[in-house]
Formats: sequence, structure tokens, C-alpha cells
Amino acid sequence: MKLAKVLKIALGMVKANKLRSWLTIIGVIIGIASVMTIITTGEYFQEQVTKTMEGLGGDTITIVPSTPFNVIQGGDAGGNSGENSGRSSMRSSGENSMTSSGGGSGMSLETTAENTDESETNASMSDPMELETLTESELTKLDVFTLLRIPAVEYVNVNVEVPAELQFGGATTGVQVKGVDPKVWPEMTKKKIIQGRMLKPGDKAVAIISNELSNGTFKREIGLNQLILLNGRSYRVIGVLKKDGGLLGGFGGIFGSSVYIPYQEVYSLQYSDEDMPEMDHENYTSIEVQLNKGADYDLALNEMERKLRLSRRVTKDTQDFYVNSPKAVIESTRSLINGLTAFLAFIASISLLVGSTGIANTMFTSVLEKTKEIGIMKAIGAKNGDIMLIFLCNAAMISLVGGIIGIIIGTAAVQVILFLISIQLKVPFELALSLRGTVIATIVSIIVGLIAGLVPAKNAAELKPVDALRYE
Repeated sequence: MKLAKVLKIALGMVKANKLRSWLTIIGVIIGIASVMTIITTGEYFQEQVTKTMEGLGGDTITIVPSTPFNVIQGGDAGGNSGENSGRSSMRSSGENSMTSSGGGSGMSLETTAENTDESETNASMSDPMELETLTESELTKLDVFTLLRIPAVEYVNVNVEVPAELQFGGATTGVQVKGVDPKVWPEMTKKKIIQGRMLKPGDKAVAIISNELSNGTFKREIGLNQLILLNGRSYRVIGVLKKDGGLLGGFGGIFGSSVYIPYQEVYSLQYSDEDMPEMDHENYTSIEVQLNKGADYDLALNEMERKLRLSRRVTKDTQDFYVNSPKAVIESTRSLINGLTAFLAFIASISLLVGSTGIANTMFTSVLEKTKEIGIMKAIGAKNGDIMLIFLCNAAMISLVGGIIGIIIGTAAVQVILFLISIQLKVPFELALSLRGTVIATIVSIIVGLIAGLVPAKNAAELKPVDALRYE
């Protein structure tokens, strides 16, 4: 039997029982729409999180100071002193006793020693565990020079961050002032300028402010060439940063009150003129490193840690710095979102099981209704394979129609969800489409229909013509 004839008969079976077919299709629609919504939403949020983290410096390695601690037993510190005092007491007691008399001195020495040992044991058992700070860690110019000597390193930027009070137009707000190196920061940062220009070497008493600080903090907008006061010191605004894009860019307002100035000038906000540190003793909040294109990432990380340990004269156990790799954070975030999406998709796919049960039930009913017609087709020459193919196509059609409608409804649901979120966060709406989710949903819908219709189709194909013709 030709495929066109098979499809025509299968389509006729679907049309013959429209109500039953649509009730079955609705079960498939619910399952496919649920899976499609979850997959598309998961992919979209994964893309947005990755974009946001990369915008914050996804390929930038950050080194921060990390003060090491030594775990000690509280009784050790006191116990040593107690032991020394006990020994001194023993020694003086023994000497005095031996000077006074012979026999009594031995007894006095033994008794004093026993009492001292007992008091040391009680003290060590009662004293709690304590953390002792070994050294106060800081990052200096020596660390910058060490990193620059590594072949895989392209740029090294220093950061000096301090909180400050910003005054503008008679109002005051708290901001985070970030001091950066004007020579390399424009090359490394992912942030874009919407007004003005970036920092340049030689700039003094100038600042770049975030978009949120420029437009949303004060009643009046902070524009170019306007003066702001940071801890009472005057700075001229030379640039305004572009607002972070994407859905998660709406969270920028939470962390957006940032001001960028040359790092040498941050010390004047932090110290008075008398307490200003010498230029040879500058310390940094963090150091940012960007690698050359094509550099081995893991090898470069290991090389940085090894060189910094040598220059700072520390070991792995006493290491007083921490190398933060955003690449690992991004990968772990992706894995977390993928795992959560897969789990939710699995839960949603349970509704597909209900839909497949409905398809199987419809097909069994169709076999019973078409038993006599099956007998007639077999009597005029139809083969078992033809009969089986007709019912499989019938099941696949029902499932495919449900899958297509489910994909449309699922995609529309995602757009509605993202539109509502964008209104809430006051960010531009972005259309979210998932090609992978569409392909997966289409294939799954067809497979579900074929599996659900396999047993009824097999039963129909195995009917004997005589028994089928006699069926009432």
C-alpha cells in the first residue's frame, strides 16, 4: 500500500472522531507546552547569567589578599606559661628545700611536681580552641611586577576600593569608589561609555560614574563636566557608563552606585595628607589579570600561584592570597542551571506520560471500532505491515498536532513570563526562542505517539481476516 494512501486513511480516522481526538491532543499539548516552557526559560536564564558574569569580567582573573590563620589550643599559650612557671616553682622550691634540709626536700619537690602536672592538665582541658592571625596580608607593587613577568599575562590592573560619601546638588549618598589604573583599565573592562570618555594616563580629579548613579540617585541628573564631591574633595565627571543590558541588567541598580577614578587618588579619600602612604608602599584591594589570547588558562593559573608564593615567601599552607577564577564560577553556574532545568523538565514530562496513556486508549478504541474494516482491507490484499503503519500514522498525527500546538503555547507562555519580569525590573523586553527546545519537543511528541500506538497497531495487524469480518 502506498504511503499517500496510508496517510489518507490515518487522517480519515482522526477526522471521524474529532471530539475524542481533540481530548487526546489536549493531553499532549499540556505535556509539550510544560517541557517547552521550562527548557526555553532555562536556556534564556543561562544565557543571561553568563552574559552578566562575563560583563563583570568573565575572562578576568582576580587576586585578593587572604589573611591566613593558625588554629591553636587556648591551653597551649597558657599551658606553656603555666609549664614554665611550674618548672620555676619546682626549681625554686626544690632549691630552697634542699638548702634547708635533706630528707624533707625530696618530699617537697615530688609534691610540687605532682600539683603542677595536675594544674597543667586541668588548664589544657578547660581552655577553648582559638584562631591566631599570623600576618595582615596586602597586595603591593611587587605582586604586580611578578605577574607582569609571566608570559601568558597581557594586562594587569590594580584596584583600590573604598566607601565614600558623594555630594551633589545639596544631597548626599553613599557610593563605592573604585580606583583603577587608567593605562590598562579601559583595555580590560567590559563596561561601555554612553557619554564622555574613558580614563587616560595623567588624569587628575576626574571621575567616571555608573548609569544608575547618573540618572536614578539624585533629583537632578549628573551630566558631563559637572562637579561632584567625594568625602569633600571635588571631582569632574568625564564619563557615564552604559547600563548593563539583558534581563539581569535590571539588578544593576542594586550595585550600581559606583565611581571610577585613578587609583592613586583613592588614597587621598582614605587617608589624610599627613598619613598618605609612600608611593613605594602602595597596597591594593585586588589585582586583575587578563591573559593573552590562546594562553593555557589552567597552566597560567598555576604559574601565577607559584610565582606569587615565591615572591611573597609563603607556602601552600601559609598562602596569604587567593586567585579567583571566574571561569570556574561560570561553568558551575551553567551546570547548576542545566541541572535544575533538566530536573524541572523531567517533572513536567510526567504530564507527557498521561498524554501517551490517552493516545494508547484512543488507539485501542479505534482498533475495536475498525475491526470489520481491517478484515475487509486484509481480504482485498492489505498486508499486516500496512495495517500496522495505518494505526502508527494515526497515533503520530494526533501526537504531532498536540506537539506543534504545545510548542506554540509554551513559547508564548515564556514570552509572557519574560515580559512581566522585564516590566518589574524596568529593562527592555527580549524575545526568547529555543531552537533546541523546539526540535526536542517535536521529536518527543512523535516518539510518544509511536510508542503509545505501537501495541494497538500490532494487535490490529495480527487480526485474522475471518475473525475480523465476523466481529460485530
